[in-house]
Amino acid sequence: MKVELTPDAAQWVDAAVESGRFPTPEDAVRYAINRAKRAELRDMLTASEAEGGAFSGDEARQYVRAHLDKLAQAPKVS
Repeated sequence: MKVELTPDAAQWVDAAVESGRFPTPEDAVRYAINRAKRAELRDMLTASEAEGGAFSGDEARQYVRAHLDKLAQAPKVS
């Protein structure tokens, strides 16, 4: 898949790589996507808790953290 970044996003990626924060542009984009995923999960958890979900926010967060940790340990497909 090819994605074209906005000039602002491309500038952020370039600066992050040049500063040594990420080794490659792909790593910087992957980081940004993962941050967006986590934010979305947090929003879903907050909404579920506000609606009186069956699990507490802490229980759901622990489950999600364990799931994300397992995903992070899985071999990466090239």
